[in-house]
Amino acid sequence: MQRLSQNTGLIFIASSLIFGLSGCSGSSVKSQFDVAEAAVQTEVVRDENMAHNALEKPLGEDLLFNLLAGEFAGVRGEMTQAIRFYEKAAALSGDPQIISRAAYVALYAGDYARAIELTDRWLTLKLPKNETIERIRVISFLHLEELELAVQAIERVLIVDGLLSDKSISPMTHILSKETTPVFAHQVVKRLDEKHPQEPFLLMLLAKFEANLGEYESALLHINQLIELDNELADAYLIKAQIHAGMGEQLLAINAIAKAVEYRPQDIRLRLQYGRMLVRMKMFDKALAHFKALNKTMPNDENVLLSLGLLSIETDDNHQAKLYLQELLDNGYRNQQARYYLGRIQQNDNEDMAAIANYERVLSGDYWLDARLRVAGLLAKSGDTEKALLKLESLNKQGQNETTRVKVFLAKGEVLRSVSRNKEAFSLYNNALQLSPENTDLLYARALTAEKLNLLDVTESDLKMVIMHEPENASALNALGYTLADRTERLNEAREYIFKAAQLLPDDPAILDSLGWVHYRLGQYQAAIKWLNKAFEQLKDAEIAAHLGEVLWMDGQTKKAKNIWNKGKKLNGNQAILEATIERFRK
Repeated sequence: MQRLSQNTGLIFIASSLIFGLSGCSGSSVKSQFDVAEAAVQTEVVRDENMAHNALEKPLGEDLLFNLLAGEFAGVRGEMTQAIRFYEKAAALSGDPQIISRAAYVALYAGDYARAIELTDRWLTLKLPKNETIERIRVISFLHLEELELAVQAIERVLIVDGLLSDKSISPMTHILSKETTPVFAHQVVKRLDEKHPQEPFLLMLLAKFEANLGEYESALLHINQLIELDNELADAYLIKAQIHAGMGEQLLAINAIAKAVEYRPQDIRLRLQYGRMLVRMKMFDKALAHFKALNKTMPNDENVLLSLGLLSIETDDNHQAKLYLQELLDNGYRNQQARYYLGRIQQNDNEDMAAIANYERVLSGDYWLDARLRVAGLLAKSGDTEKALLKLESLNKQGQNETTRVKVFLAKGEVLRSVSRNKEAFSLYNNALQLSPENTDLLYARALTAEKLNLLDVTESDLKMVIMHEPENASALNALGYTLADRTERLNEAREYIFKAAQLLPDDPAILDSLGWVHYRLGQYQAAIKWLNKAFEQLKDAEIAAHLGEVLWMDGQTKKAKNIWNKGKKLNGNQAILEATIERFRK
């Protein structure tokens, strides 16, 4: 069972009640019951003659006492007492406002059986039909899970003169969604559909509840029945899209939403939803075209500009992405995600100061930590290592959780390694692993650092530990294989690790480089040249150029080797390895 949703809360107005009732015997308590009516989000069907009669009827002492006692009990939060006094007041009076107030107090307090008894009095007195009373009965029967009585109560609200009342559809949908369990709501709607077959609203509601419960086949059957009745009903295609998405039929879901957009082209919310579904399906080119069309309809819209920026990044158009994101920010939107991704683009374009400025303005949310870590990395890149380390240290002083602290340790270690302070980095990783002993990222980072310190036993042990926890970690498999190929004579074992990595990531340039290197170490020059050429095609990198040039030189292709090395001098990557290789063969 669920308790009544308390969106507005019950407001007791005891002082007003005192002044209203004690001034003269003919005063009404009508104003006190408007709150109850508003709280169930409905307009009471007022009967002016009924209200007039209530104003003329004097209040007896017992009635006045119970009304006041009920209000004061409610103010103190003593809801059981409030209900008891109001129930007595309702029994003493046939005043519809008093009965309505008493029923609502019972409903608010979660005494659903008492709420029904009080509304029964309304029906017994044959008072005019009142939406507040009817909906109190619906909510109470839903909470008590009285199927047939709930269905009958809903019919009294929905059916007017034998027809479905359009104005009751939305509030009744809300009540069914909020005031009972999904399973019981489905049972109620299913029973209504049995009693009123081929009713479009009920078919739509039935399909919606079935989809939410994961009963996709039944949901699809009912939504298709609805579309047969009205094939231009956009909401039906939205629910159909939800059903297909739940069944993993993403393309059919896209087609359903496209149909909804076709019938409701001016619905911006719907068009945004369609665009987001295209993104989820990774149909980036189609999504980009869709959001460009939306941008013409909704210029300067925050969501549209952000979507265009992120989609441009996905389609490798960083220049256009930069323009969209900057336009968004220039329009005054304080969008943290836009700041972060604009910083990423600027960092990629070596506009480091501009990137730092945008990262620093990411003040909260999912991107806050990574933005701070990137600022530290850029400071280290600029040569201000100590400032970078201090910035990272300040993050760990802010009581972060273990996951965040590990990320900060990793970033700090990366800064230390970038300036060859490998002993400090190794010590840092040791301390971090005391906090999180089996963290594979920390183990991997320590393994690479240990290799620089010639602690190959630590490198091998840590990488094998990573592989034990993550057998398909291609980076760890490749790192172990390359280390064994480069630093030991265990070449066959090295090749096995690298082959496993290549099966997982066949086009990864680092793994292709390792394949080439292990073949070279095995004396298989032609195979080595093949793999290293493929790696160099994938990634123009100084270290790959060093390896390819060395194998070409050893194969007697010295002119080609020199040409590759000269290209490598202009590339990013480990220039120290390239320079050392050239110097070694120059001698």
